[in-house]
Amino acid sequence: MPNAYDQGEPLELRARAYLDVNCAHCHNPQGPAHTSGLDLRCSQHEPIAWGVGKRPVAAGRGSAGFEFAIDPGHPERSILLYRLRSTDPGVMMPETGRQLVDDRGTALIEEWIAHMDAEGRVTE
Repeated sequence: MPNAYDQGEPLELRARAYLDVNCAHCHNPQGPAHTSGLDLRCSQHEPIAWGVGKRPVAAGRGSAGFEFAIDPGHPERSILLYRLRSTDPGVMMPETGRQLVDDRGTALIEEWIAHMDAEGRVTE
């Protein structure tokens, strides 16, 4: 798995590495967030499982009224990025282990989503 901040690595691999390290401990088929339907492990190769074009199962106010976990090409309309940027305990992801937003990490995820086509492929 590449270093998420190594600019020499492809954007998609860096973003996926970030999600694997920071989110996949819960968002995997056996994890406590399995009911979300998201599988954020690097080993997952289906974009819908990362959230591309995936409607939330039950995000409540955590959805911010957005339609998709990842809206390709539109980070400003993506639930995943909204939740990573939140410090509201009822919205923020990850739920525990932080009180601050990881600005560097969220910038990486924003760039990744912004460069996605409709199928979740990065178009750099």
